[in-house]
Amino acid sequence: MKELKILMAGGLAKDKFEKKIKELEEILKKEDVSPVITAVNTYEQKDLSSFEEDNDLVLAMGTLNIDSKLPVINGMGLMYGWMDRGKMIEEILNVSIKK
Repeated sequence: MKELKILMAGGLAKDKFEKKIKELEEILKKEDVSPVITAVNTYEQKDLSSFEEDNDLVLAMGTLNIDSKLPVINGMGLMYGWMDRGKMIEEILNVSIKK
């Protein structure tokens, strides 16, 4: 199983982050990816650069304009299943392959 370090960034409450982390872990494990997910509330932490070295991608949980040297993937598919979740998972897996 391949490990992938994901920075989940958005303005979510702690319990919502925990729920979405668990959901994403279950999805990615089915794809033979072991995710290590760090959640950052963008209301409390605006500058994400200190997290870049320890992660492979940023999963934007909301309509955020995130500036990062890491690939930024729209995570709205995790928030709302009808918002092209398949495309989001495909983009995450592509980063995993390139790693």
